[in-house]
Amino acid sequence: MGRHGARHLTKDVSSTSAYKLLLKADSAAALTEKGKKLLLMVNALQNIEKGNTKSISAEGADELKALGERMHTEYPTVFKGHVNLKVATTKEVRTKQSADAFLQGLNAKLTDTAINFYNDDTNLRFYDLSPAYKQFEDDVDKGDLTLTLEKKEHLDEINGAVAGRIFNSDFLKQLDASTQAKFVADVFGFATIVYSLDNEITQAGFTPGELDFKSFFTCDELRSLALLDAADEYLKKGPGVNNDGIQVRVAVPLLVDFINTADEHIKSDKYNARLRFAHAETIAPFAALLQISSADKVAKDLTRLSDSWQASKVIPLSSNIQWVFYKSKTKPGYLVKILLNEKEAHITGLNTAMFPYYKWSDLRAFYMAKLSKANVQLADDMNKYLTTIH
Repeated sequence: MGRHGARHLTKDVSSTSAYKLLLKADSAAALTEKGKKLLLMVNALQNIEKGNTKSISAEGADELKALGERMHTEYPTVFKGHVNLKVATTKEVRTKQSADAFLQGLNAKLTDTAINFYNDDTNLRFYDLSPAYKQFEDDVDKGDLTLTLEKKEHLDEINGAVAGRIFNSDFLKQLDASTQAKFVADVFGFATIVYSLDNEITQAGFTPGELDFKSFFTCDELRSLALLDAADEYLKKGPGVNNDGIQVRVAVPLLVDFINTADEHIKSDKYNARLRFAHAETIAPFAALLQISSADKVAKDLTRLSDSWQASKVIPLSSNIQWVFYKSKTKPGYLVKILLNEKEAHITGLNTAMFPYYKWSDLRAFYMAKLSKANVQLADDMNKYLTTIH
């Protein structure tokens, strides 16, 4: 199960609140010198991103290609002889592009491959299919934890300070807190995306310094905004305040799919590998549901979130979760190794005498007990589960 690679923006620069507000201020001669510099940067980013939104970047393609190559290097016996692969993506173009890049790297090592592509929204985009989960996301935005953290990190003051560097005082007086917040969130988003666009920036004739959006923030402001961004991911997609909460249980369809396809492989040995490409919203709750020890901890203090959970270690671009099966030529049963981002993972609550390997019978029973607790059977209709979960 992999996340798409490094990507472009998911919406056109010209459609953002920041772009529209900068143009309005420019027409009113209300931009400061820093504001004029920011407008030049935003126009440069628009030039780079035009026609590329929602796609992976060149860096993202390289990440996935290298991942495919490493998979073959690490597990060559999986890919001997004629190789059958089953590959799932979501409806988003960047997941199909990520799958293609991964297969480019893997296929370079193979001589005979058959690939079956399919789109699988139920198992991979479960977060979009549950009305109760969508309501949960809204509740997090307005909830005490979020509002308290924003207050502790002085978000309103940050928004006002950043906007004050860009617009003159008369124009600034016209901007309410919500408008300032949207503006700063957009500019911070630009600052985080440019790291994925090095090749595109160079090809467009710009230098990284000409798109240095971070320069409009202080170090403390960047730290606070990064913490708030990570906390939002953590509360909505990770363990949050309850590792049995809906934000984790919503990933049950993917666990059911992993168990079912593992059972199918043991019975028929039809596919050498099942490969799924989706999003951070898929990886984070799945890692927590699996009880991967670096991804399932509940944080007691969100201001110290990195002590318990780090987005950069759980859901970086091209993040992935792997189940690798081993069978002895002389002994019955299978062993399984679970990896998060290609690093061997401990499963909280499940012991093994041979880490990083777990007996498949033990691992399967462990996860079946979780499904039983959630009143789920392997044959259940997962669409129905998502529409009724609460």
